[in-house]
Amino acid sequence: MSEKLRSIEIPIIITAICTLLQVIPYYFNIPVIDQASAIERDWMLLIVNMAVFVGVISIGQVHGRKIMRRRDNWEYSVVLMVALIIMAITGLPIESIGLGLDNPIYNFLFINVMTPLGSTMYSILAFFITSAAYRAFRARNIEAALILVSGTIVVMSNAPLFTSSLPFLITWKNWIFDVPNTATMRGVMMGAALGAIALAVRTLMGIERGYLRGGGAD
Repeated sequence: MSEKLRSIEIPIIITAICTLLQVIPYYFNIPVIDQASAIERDWMLLIVNMAVFVGVISIGQVHGRKIMRRRDNWEYSVVLMVALIIMAITGLPIESIGLGLDNPIYNFLFINVMTPLGSTMYSILAFFITSAAYRAFRARNIEAALILVSGTIVVMSNAPLFTSSLPFLITWKNWIFDVPNTATMRGVMMGAALGAIALAVRTLMGIERGYLRGGGAD
């Protein structure tokens, strides 16, 4: 029995069953399987929430050790932990004592701390995008030259300084988005869909075992 149900085969069987429970309802109307699929989706939500909980514990452990050992910039870890605890407590769905999403402290931290920090992170990405565009927009061949010209037109069409004097840039930008960009995105989506299908089939058949973290070795 132990040879038939080794530790590597049990996760593969569970994965195959869970995958089939989500695929079959799309093609067949079987009430029992539909109900099992709905229950499995509820399980998935519970697992996702538990993963978030584990993430919070991990953040507490990492920054807690950093605070206790007084490592570099440990003061920022104190601010993070204090804000984390305050938002976790004030955001509890207990409206009878004033907690929840309508709590003024929770809203203050979310609007005045979380939102500006998120905007700052996205603004920092602009520098990385600029650096990547500088490296990519080098007209070393015809393809790179086309990318350079298209990118320049799109950038200029989003600047009122150029569109006010060169209004045809907007028409050119719309054509770039509607024709070559749309065609390219469709090709990328089709390739990603085929790759996802292939990965799902490999996982369902037990060929893809990356989720076992090395357990695929015989």
